[in-house]
Amino acid sequence: MIAGRKSPRTKRPTLRAARTALRALCAALFLGTFCASPGVYAQDLLTLYRLGQKNDPEIQRARYEHMAKREAMKQAIAGYLPVLTAQGEYVDTSQDIVSSDNTVFAKGETDFKTKTYTLTLTQPLINYASFMQISQAGAKVSQANMTFEAAKQDLMIRVAERYLAALASKDNLGFLRAEETADRGHYELAKARHAMGLAPITDLHDAKARMTEVSARVFEAETVLDDAREALREVCGEHVGDLASLRQEVPLKDPSPDDMNLWIKGAPDRNPEVLAQRFAVEAARREVSRQNAGHWPTVDLVGRHNNRDTDGSLFGGGSEVETTEILVQANFTLFQGGYVLSRAREAKNLLRAAQRELERLERSVKRRVRAAFLGVKSAISRVKALEESVRAQELTLDAKKYGFKSGLYTSLAVLDAERDLYLAKQKLSQARYDYLLNSLRLKRAAGILKEEDLEVINGWFQ
Repeated sequence: MIAGRKSPRTKRPTLRAARTALRALCAALFLGTFCASPGVYAQDLLTLYRLGQKNDPEIQRARYEHMAKREAMKQAIAGYLPVLTAQGEYVDTSQDIVSSDNTVFAKGETDFKTKTYTLTLTQPLINYASFMQISQAGAKVSQANMTFEAAKQDLMIRVAERYLAALASKDNLGFLRAEETADRGHYELAKARHAMGLAPITDLHDAKARMTEVSARVFEAETVLDDAREALREVCGEHVGDLASLRQEVPLKDPSPDDMNLWIKGAPDRNPEVLAQRFAVEAARREVSRQNAGHWPTVDLVGRHNNRDTDGSLFGGGSEVETTEILVQANFTLFQGGYVLSRAREAKNLLRAAQRELERLERSVKRRVRAAFLGVKSAISRVKALEESVRAQELTLDAKKYGFKSGLYTSLAVLDAERDLYLAKQKLSQARYDYLLNSLRLKRAAGILKEEDLEVINGWFQ
């Protein structure tokens, strides 16, 4: 009887430990849910995009290339403008007349200096190659404008992709840390129950395995988040601090117009990459004409003024002579070793290559429009379905927490429900990001992406 009286007293400390562990587990589950919720951050999408406009090396390179290629028109026009050249010459002559049958030239040595300068003004009158170069330069400048526009739109996409990738990494890390906290609470509970003899050693090992496995995933997620922030710094040129998170309520809108064929049909006529390549094809076509003009005659109007001042000559006396000439000069290349024909063949092959590249880009743009359009529609459906899944998982978790307290479910079942909830939330946040990205990619593929589109999306961050 005495031993029987002592038995309840020996169990009370272990029961208290179990209750303490249970409260710790519930607190861990609550804390995990709290930690996974988005907070308030400083830097938003539009801020980082404007930093990218100033600091991104790729957009800076595109800007300088654009400025350089715009000089093509001035260079082409210069080929039809007057050319003024000046030439000066100073000659020190030493002559020794050894013999001469001409009685005018006496034998002997003489030294004299000669100074000559010539001014030549050349005005092209007929030069078909230069004329085609002016026409070709217009196409090249238009191509440069479209290429730079494509670079600006690509910057918006790159910043948005890296920003949302960083947010997704941050969300994933938050969910994993919450799961780690819950697993640690489960491990403490399993250890207490095993100490009381209420749970086998396998439960303790399983709890420890879960805790260590999720800790490894946390470390991996921290590395991914650090790399995502570094990717943003690569574009922005500055250290990236806390990021503004996406609001829970995101307006999900179908593409407007909600007709994929209309988007596909209009994209090639607006996409800057396709337009740039069309101008490249036109420039290549005019290059063929320019190279074919290599055998055409050119006509120039030439004005020349020459002054020759010499201190002596074979005749024995010095002189100063000024000559002014105005002439029309025609040049006709008859044969140049096959160079002109070779350049013409080269230009024709480059034209064919440019045409094939245009065809490839048009097909690529149509595919990208189709993929982005369906991506928007799919993301909307996924967000709606995952919202229902999260609500269902929350109800399941609440039910299993209540059942755990009443002994209906084990702590392992609660942890499984907690993990399923985090996974559903992670998929939901990724689906929201996919919706935003596909909306931007659709407009980028269609060639209508503007900074105002980023401003609209930026309003959805907190």
